[in-house]
Amino acid sequence: MAKKKKPDQEAIFLKIWCEVTRLPPPDREMKFHPTRQWRFDFVWPKQRVAVEIHGGTFMQGRAGHTSGVGVQRDCEKSNAAILLGWRVLHFTTQDLRQKPVQCCEQVISLLNWQFKQ
Repeated sequence: MAKKKKPDQEAIFLKIWCEVTRLPPPDREMKFHPTRQWRFDFVWPKQRVAVEIHGGTFMQGRAGHTSGVGVQRDCEKSNAAILLGWRVLHFTTQDLRQKPVQCCEQVISLLNWQFKQ
C-alpha cells in the first residue's frame, strides 16, 4: 500500500494568501541570520515581517519540531529573529484549515496594509 502524500503546508498558505488577499506574494525560504542557516518560511523583507508554518503539531510521537529538542531549537531561532528586529507570526496547519482568512488578516495587520476583500 502506497503512503499517502502529505500536503505541502507552505504551498497551501501561499495559495490562500494569493486567493484571499490579492496582494503581492511573500518571498520564500529567506535566510535571515548573519551566521546561522536559519530561514523563514515566508518573508516580507522591507517590513521585516515573517511567517512560520508549523506542521505536525498534533502528531503522536516525539519527532521534529514537536520534540523537546525541536521546541528548544525553534525558541532559539525565534528569539534570535526578535533580537534582529523581525516580527514573526506562527501558524499551525490547523490554523490554515480552520481559519485561513484570519491568518491572512493577522499578517496584513502586521504589515500595516489595507485589506480589500
